[in-house]
Formats: sequence, C-alpha cells, structure tokens
Amino acid sequence: MKLALTYALRDLRGALSSLRIVLACLILGVSAIAAVQFTSHAVLDGIQKNGRTILGGDLIIRTITTPAPEDLRAWLSERGATLTDTIEARVMLANEKTEDNTLVELKAVPATYPVYGTFESDSDSDLHNSIASNGILLDPALRERLNVEKGDVVRLGEGLFTVKGFIVSEPDRAGGSRFGLAPRAVIAADDMKSTGFLETGSMVYHDLRVKLADGVSLKETTENLKTDFPDAEWKVTDADNASPQISRFVGRMTLFLTLVGLSALLIGGLGIGNGLRAHLETRLKTIAIFKTLGAAKNFIETIYLMQVGLVTLCGIAIGVLIGAVLPVLAAPQLSNFLPFTVEPVLTVSGLLLPALFGLLTSFVFTLWPLGQAVQSSPLDLFRTAIAQVGGMPSKKFRYATIALASALAILAIGTARDPQFAAWFVLGAALCFLLFWSGGKLVAKLSGKISAQGRPALRLGLRNLSRPQNATANTLISLGLGLTVMVSVTLIELNLRHGVEQNLPADAPAFFFLDIQRDQKDGFVDLLSKQETANTIKLSPNLRGRIVAVNGVPAAEALKDNGERWLLQNDRGFTYTAELPAHSEITAGEWWPTDYAGPPLVSVVDDVERGFGVKPGDTITVNILGRDITATIANVRTVNWMNFTINFAITFAPGTLEAAPHTWLATVVADPAKEADIQRAIGRAYPNISMIRLSDAVKAASGILENIATAVRATALVAVITGILVLAGSLAATRMQRLYDTVVLKVLGIKSSTLLGGFLFEFALLGFIAGGLSLLIGMAVSWAVMVPMMELTWNFYVAPAILTMLAGVALTLLIGWFVTGRVLSAPVAGHLRNE
Repeated sequence: MKLALTYALRDLRGALSSLRIVLACLILGVSAIAAVQFTSHAVLDGIQKNGRTILGGDLIIRTITTPAPEDLRAWLSERGATLTDTIEARVMLANEKTEDNTLVELKAVPATYPVYGTFESDSDSDLHNSIASNGILLDPALRERLNVEKGDVVRLGEGLFTVKGFIVSEPDRAGGSRFGLAPRAVIAADDMKSTGFLETGSMVYHDLRVKLADGVSLKETTENLKTDFPDAEWKVTDADNASPQISRFVGRMTLFLTLVGLSALLIGGLGIGNGLRAHLETRLKTIAIFKTLGAAKNFIETIYLMQVGLVTLCGIAIGVLIGAVLPVLAAPQLSNFLPFTVEPVLTVSGLLLPALFGLLTSFVFTLWPLGQAVQSSPLDLFRTAIAQVGGMPSKKFRYATIALASALAILAIGTARDPQFAAWFVLGAALCFLLFWSGGKLVAKLSGKISAQGRPALRLGLRNLSRPQNATANTLISLGLGLTVMVSVTLIELNLRHGVEQNLPADAPAFFFLDIQRDQKDGFVDLLSKQETANTIKLSPNLRGRIVAVNGVPAAEALKDNGERWLLQNDRGFTYTAELPAHSEITAGEWWPTDYAGPPLVSVVDDVERGFGVKPGDTITVNILGRDITATIANVRTVNWMNFTINFAITFAPGTLEAAPHTWLATVVADPAKEADIQRAIGRAYPNISMIRLSDAVKAASGILENIATAVRATALVAVITGILVLAGSLAATRMQRLYDTVVLKVLGIKSSTLLGGFLFEFALLGFIAGGLSLLIGMAVSWAVMVPMMELTWNFYVAPAILTMLAGVALTLLIGWFVTGRVLSAPVAGHLRNE
C-alpha cells in the first residue's frame, strides 16, 4: 500500500491540469449541497437557541373564542409558572379620516408582555406607555397602505385608537403555528373590550404564554399536560418547537435544494468520468509498462484508485469549505427575514452529508473508466499511436459501480425529509440520464446515415456528430440536465404565480367576508346587494372544530396518508347545507335530499378519503365547541379549489349544527374598480366583519413564490454551470482528433468558411436538441408536480420555451467555439512535418 501510494503521488505530479474538470465538477456540486445544509442547520439552530424568544414563552397554550380554563391555570400556577395572556385576531383596521381599511393581525398584550425578548418601535415611549389609553402601534407597511402617520386616529371594530408609532421588532412574530397573513397591529389588552370583538363571537385566539419556574423541565411539563388533560381542546406549542411553520418550510426547502444540488453533482459526475477517462488515456502507456515489468493487476488498480481518492478528497474539501463560507455571507440577508440572528456553525451532518454525496458520485462515475484502463492489453497499446480507453471492465468494477450507485440512491432517499419525494427524484434523474443518453446515441447514429451530398458544411457537421468517440451523448446529458432543472423550476413558478391570476374563473369572488354574526346576516346581504356591480352573493355557516376519530379510532392513529396530515393540524372549518356546494363533483355515494331530516350525515372531500382511507358508510367524529358529534359519511366529492368559492373539507347535512353558535362566511363577485367602495361601505357599517380581497391574497402569494423561486434558481444555476464545464471537457477531449481532421481537409482544399460552417452547424444542432429535449422533459416534470402532485391546473408558457432553446443553442455555440475555435487557425505545415 505504501509503494502504491508513492507511485500514485509521483504520477499525479504535473497531471492536475488534466484533472481540473474533475476537481471543478466536484467542487461545484459539493459546495451547493454543503451551502444548503449549513444554511438550513443555521436557521434551525437559531430557532432552537432562540425558541423562548421566538415563541414568547416556554409554552404557549392556544384556545379559540374563550381564554384558557381556570383548572389549567391552577395546574400551572401550582408548579410555579408565570402566566401572561395575549389575544390575537384577524380584523379590519380603518383610517378614520379617509375610511380606507385593510386586514391586520391584531395582538392585544398585557403589562407583563413580552415574556422573553424585547419589543421595539419608533415611538417616543416604551411599549406599554405607547399603547396605554387607546394607543396603537402599527406595522410600517400600514403607513403607506392606509396613509397613516403618528397621531392619526384609526378604527378597530367599535373602538378608536391613536397611532403612537410603528413597529421595529416584534420578538415572537414567528412563534406558534400561524403564518402572519397581514400586517401587525398592537394594542393593550385592557382596550380589547372597546373594539367589540370579544362580544361578537369573532374568531379570536387566546394565547396563554407560560414562563416556567427555574429548574422545571419543559419536556416533563408538556408530557404531564397531555397525561393530566387527555381530552383538552387547546393547542400546546413549546419552545423546543417554537416555530413549526418555519421549521417545516426550511425542511422542505432543504430537501428540494439539496436534490437540485445533487442534480448538479450528478451532472458533474459525467464530467468527473470524462475527465478521469482523459487522464487515464495519457497514462495507458504507463499502465502497459507496469504490466510488462510484472506488476500485478491489483497493484495497478490500487495506484489509480488512490489517485481517484486523493483528487476526490481534495475536491470535496474545497467544496465543503466554500459551502461553509457561503452561508456566512448570506446570514445578514437571512436575518432580515427572520426574527433572530442567523449564525452559521459547522455541524457534523453538514460536513458529512455533502462529503458522502461527493465521494459516492465520484467513484460511481470513475470506477468504470478505471476498470477499462487497467483491463487494456499492453500489446494493443504498443501497436497504436493514439491509445483510447475502451472495452469492458472486470466484474468487480461493474458490480462495485452498481453497488455504489445504489448506495448513492439510498443515501439521497434515506436522508431526505420526504423519502417518497426523494425516491421520485432518484427515479426521475435516472430516467433523464437514460433519455438524454439515448437521444445522443440516436442523433449520432442518424447523423452518420444522412449523406448531405453537395453540402460540404452540413456533411462535415453531421460526420462530427457521428465520429468515433463523439461527444454527442455527453453534450446532451451535461447541458440538457441543467436546462431541464431550469425549465421545470420556471414553469412550476409561472404556473403557481401567474397561473392563479390568469386562470381565475369569471365567477371568482372579489372578497371573502369573515365573522358575520347571525343578527348581522340579513342587513349585511341587503347592504352588499345595494353596492354597484356587486352580484352573486353566497353565504355559508361556519363552525370551528377538529377531527377526533374515524370509525372509532383516534384520528392521529387512523391517518393513513401522512401527506394529508394538515387535516389534523389546528382547527378545521365545518358547515352545513342542503345543496351540493359549487364546483364539487360526487365520486362515491349520493348527496342527501334537500329536505333531509335524520341522523348526522357528512360529505367529505377526496383529501379526507385519501388521508383516512374512508368510504361512504364509515363514521367520522368531530369535536365542535366541546361536543363530540359522530356522523356517517354519505358521499365523497372532489373540489376545484382554484375557483376560490367557499368550500369545506367536511360538510354536514341539515339538522345537526343549526342550533350551535356560529358565524357566517360570504363571497361576492364585483368589478375590480368598485372593490374599494364596497370595502369602505362594509367596513363603515360592520367594523367587526373581516374582509380579504382576492387580488391582495394572490399578490402576496406571488411574492412569496417569487422569493422561493429565486433561491431554487440560484441552486439550479450551479447545475447549468456544471453542465457547461462538462460540455467543455467533452469537447476538449475531441480537440486533437478535430485538429487532425482539419489539417487533412485543408490539404485537400476545403475552404476555412466550409470548416467553420460545419462546426457551427454541429454545435447549433446539439444546442437545439439539448434545448428541445430539456423543454419536453421540463414540461413533463412541471406538469407532474402541478397536476398529479398538487392537484392544480397546468399551463404552458411560450416565452420560457423560446428562451430555453436559445440558451441551449447559445451556450453550445459559445463553448464549442471557445474550446475548438483555435483548430481552424492551426498551421498545416507543422503537422505535416510530424507525419
């Protein structure tokens, strides 16, 4: 082993230039994965370290409509806990002068708030002096949205408040399990009564923030809560999982970006294999000399395996180092979006996972050409002026390649947050490799059969595509895979961001109205009907509750499809109706008669059917306002959620819920030009009713999707750059043969313009094919994500298609000219003298 290492190191002297593509591909792929891993660990570690500040307590116990019960408070007080009550609600805030209004996330806080962290504003006083006596602090976004400044008067429900300043930092903004869908407004808890929201039965969330006594175990407290209050209706969030929505989002983005980074590494694997093949071709005579001197095959294999290992470790080390530095540079920008400072740290998993991906990928793509090289015969080498790596490697190299490829797939799937998604990725990557490789082989074969008589430039280009050791398949794989990732990401983003806006149905509502009280319903409908252009007013009763059992089995145990776990997260909305909801289609069972009067029946959407594996005739138990109601499933229906009409996952037949206290939801179709007038009229007459404008919701969602797409594109760009490197390496490997052919053709009298035309045709055709295939596969991938996976509509956008084709052509022409352009200007005389 020592002697083999000595020879391996000596043989590497002066050989790194031939291995630069290997190093570059490894560095790019590993650094992309490492950067994603280190960044995600930094964010998740920040949540862990700042859990109490983010959450606003050691525990938050959330109840709806009513505060936490006294027995719970007594239980916590007995253990020395300090309790702080805050209230949150989504309500309308109006400028009293202009009557402009908008939805806000209202928080009412007591004098003991915040429990952890510091609340900052630009007010001249501290938090509690600022909000005392009907003062209010607002999110800076409301300054422009409502045209308000310090000293202005705003209306919240039935109460008037004076703007004392604008929020700079809210420590627990991301805590708990609700995303902030609207700007924040903060008032004193004592002033909440003046708004009227507590008396109207609006959807109000009461948060009991718990600060445990010193020495009390958080884990034991949460476990004891579950044991002592097994039937509790509240939701408990602890500081160890302070922001589950951020954690879930980071986890999913980490998975997706890691797989995109792995795509870059796999594309780089092709370059690694090509680079090693080129390196070994310069070492075939050395291998032959080893064999003629009696060196054992295992000894030769060990030398070059050590070389591969040394180069791989070098590339991995540099890639991991770059990946560790990038999050440090990105940390200030991330800290602006998160409620804590992001501090990147080195972790074992952050180091180990990219290194393992790099190590496995390198050997998967290098063992085959290495096996071919050591299998070659010395006699053939001494007879050939230009030796090439070829043939079939021995069984152990073939089996080792298969085993390592399997290990790479298992690692990608086994370390993923969503193994099923990762498994589909691995399968898709394998299919893409196969499709591009098959496409390249087919193009090379067909090019060799087309005569192109009388068109020398075209004929030359076709023969270059079909020549022995051609780079056609490698070009399509290296460039095509990177472009496929970009096309897929772009089409998915466009379908999500613009598809919603462009495909809104004609009867899509302009507004969603929430918290309409029973005694307000008739007056609300009458007022809305009088508004110009307002039409198609639809109302639905709304009750809040949760699924507790299916066929007598607790809901958490009955869940069969983890992808539908959202059914158990937080409270769900329930309704009742005699008529089949709009945009619904029955797939199993039958709808009840309009005059139905009998035992409780429910209609469930297909998400519930998949989640619990239920069918008509099964039973489902829900808890509404503390009462368990068991109903029989009458039918299953599909819902087109993209129509934005009111629909519920579980709908009751008449006769069960009418007597329960509940509010109403409503939608209305209106001319966009008159939406502001409708919003002012309803806000003036019914200040407790919350309004969501569909256009605002779509705009906010589009902004979020655009930010996500930017991060994904940045990672996907690494795949494209890696593909460019691989393409350059593949073309460079054919340079000597192209040079030889060019000299011969010049001697035979072929004009330089004809030779140039042949090169341009070859590269342009490769670019069109790579762009075309990547477009088709990218379309298929984006369709699969949008339709079967997300159950949304899919549209094809022409602009990305044209840009992809042009990008493929431009990149291939540019790289091809850069790598082989000097061939055309090579002097003939020098090469003829060599012959």
